[in-house]
Amino acid sequence: MKKPLVSVIVAVYDIKDYVSGCLESLKKQDYENYEVRVVDDGSTDGSAEICDEYGKAKNFRVIHKKNGGLSDARNVGIKEAKGELICLVDGDDKVRENYISTLVETLESGEADIAVCGFNKERPENKVVSGEQAAIDLLVAQENIEIVAWNKIYKKSIFIDNEIWYPVGKKYEDTLTTYKLLAAAGKVAYTSKSLYIYNENRDGSIMNAGKVEERLMAREKAAEEAVKYFSGSNSKGLTAAAEVAVLLSKYAFLDFAIGKKVDKKYQKEMLRWLKKNWKFYKKNKRLSKKLKAYGVLSTSLGGVLYILFRKVKHEK
Repeated sequence: MKKPLVSVIVAVYDIKDYVSGCLESLKKQDYENYEVRVVDDGSTDGSAEICDEYGKAKNFRVIHKKNGGLSDARNVGIKEAKGELICLVDGDDKVRENYISTLVETLESGEADIAVCGFNKERPENKVVSGEQAAIDLLVAQENIEIVAWNKIYKKSIFIDNEIWYPVGKKYEDTLTTYKLLAAAGKVAYTSKSLYIYNENRDGSIMNAGKVEERLMAREKAAEEAVKYFSGSNSKGLTAAAEVAVLLSKYAFLDFAIGKKVDKKYQKEMLRWLKKNWKFYKKNKRLSKKLKAYGVLSTSLGGVLYILFRKVKHEK
């Protein structure tokens, strides 16, 4: 039986020192039925010319477009893809030879709509869960392995049928999108294998880029948008998980302010917010015992007990 066509979308912008390594790793895949759509997002450093060299291979196609950002490049690639399955790869990263084949095998054996692998280290376990549970786990745990776009394979229909696209013009686009894709899936399958090689050292890398405040604001905004997104759904579990994500984003701001990694104004701002809203959030059935304890500490005596607790944690 012929394996499904997989479209690998590679977003490229001014990464001439890395793009060859990425595309070489895709040329070496042990899966036969795949295409690579390289989307050059208006590169000016010679990356476009390198992409064109790889575009001469029969299963590679290069799309040149005006610079619109990572989200726009991904969206263009998804719309142009011929495959029923989609992988997203950032042009400064690499993948293992069995990246595609293992993700397809994981997807098919789990009868899933999305499959997830580890990056740079293996995951704890192989498992299959509902899409709703996968989205809940992402919102509550806030782990990079769940949030990022590129350690996954998706049925293209998840994007098209649900009109889910990466938000153009916004940073930290994965944070604003992945929970929607997981929630739209019937099942999500996980393999413990590490198949994606994320470039942790490149200056300007998306996961390393930006100020702490920017990342925290993006996390806060994503959680607030998730509450709105799921408020009209029939799933109380997803809404409750999104509310936990909002609470976690506030504590993240507070913790960084206490540790003096962001402006101290956030300490007062978040303590005021917690005191005002804790009565509502403490009713949430998805709150962990730890978060309940944090709530008590941060809303009593002006948050002094929580501040002292965090300072001790920072000093260890």
